[in-house]
Amino acid sequence: MSDAIVLVTGATGFIGSRLTRRLVDAGLRVRAMARSDTAAVAPGAELVVGDLSDPASLERACAGVSAVFSCAAITGDRKAPPGGYDAINAEGIGALAQAATKAGVQRLIHFGGIDVAGAKPGPYLAGRRRGEELLKAAGVPWTILQPSVQFGPGSPFIRAMAGLVKGALVPVAGNGRTRIQLIHVDDVCRAAQDCLVGDARLGRYVELGGPEAIEFDRILDIIGGALGKARVRKVHAPLIVVRAQARLLQVLKNPPVTPAAVELLERDNVAASLEGVEREFGFRPVGFVEHVAAHGLEL
Repeated sequence: MSDAIVLVTGATGFIGSRLTRRLVDAGLRVRAMARSDTAAVAPGAELVVGDLSDPASLERACAGVSAVFSCAAITGDRKAPPGGYDAINAEGIGALAQAATKAGVQRLIHFGGIDVAGAKPGPYLAGRRRGEELLKAAGVPWTILQPSVQFGPGSPFIRAMAGLVKGALVPVAGNGRTRIQLIHVDDVCRAAQDCLVGDARLGRYVELGGPEAIEFDRILDIIGGALGKARVRKVHAPLIVVRAQARLLQVLKNPPVTPAAVELLERDNVAASLEGVEREFGFRPVGFVEHVAAHGLEL
C-alpha cells in the first residue's frame, strides 16, 4: 500500500462514496471528508470532518495529502442554501483549492459537469464556472472532470425520474427532445482514478459521457418500461412556464423542481464525442439502455 494519502471530499455523496470504496479497494490510503464525525464512510477509509464553508477544516483535511478528489457540491436538484449555491460551488471550491495549494497537494481532480451553459449561463452554471476559475487560479495542479448525468445504484436523477413516471402524467420541461449522454457512476469513478497517474490530464477539462445520447422523452420511456408501464403519458410545458413555476416553488422546504434543475435541462447534456471516454481512458463505458436491460434501475 502506498504511503501517499488521497483525500475525497463529499465522501458520503453519490459519487464520493463510490469513489472512496474504489480507491480503498485499490489499496490506496484514503481520507474521506464528511461534515459529521458520525458519518458512515467506506470501511478502510480515514474519516475527517470538514466543510467547504470552513477554510480551517479544509487545511486540516489537506494536511499530508498528495491528491484531492473534489466531489462535494450543492447539486442543481437541491434548493439553494442560505447564501446561495455560490457559497459552496464557487467560494467553497476556491477555499479547497487554496488549502490544497498551501498543503503542497500534487493534483486536485474536481468534479464539475458538462458545460451546457453556452455564452450566457444562468446563475447556477455561472457559479460553477466561477468555482472552476478560482480553482485554476489557486496554483494547485488540476484536472476538471465533466460528467454528464450519472446513473447507477441510488442515482438521484434516476430515482427522481422514476418517481415522476409512477404518476398518471409526467410533466416535462420543454419538448422532451433534450439529449443526455448518461454515464454510469462506476465508469466515472474509473476515469477519475486513472487521473491519479501521469500528467497528460493536468491542466485540462475532460468530458465524460456514455456511448449514447438519448432524448429525455425516451429516457422516461425506458424507465417506465423497467417499472412495468406499457406507456408513459407526458405533458410538455414551455420552458418559460416551467422556469416561472420553479421560482415560485422555492418557498417550499423541499421544492419538487428548482430553477437550477431547469437550467441544466434547457440544452443537450452531451460531450463533444460519444467515443471520448474510450479514446481518453481506453475503455468503453456501459450504455444506459443495455445496463437497465441487464440490471434494472437499481433504485
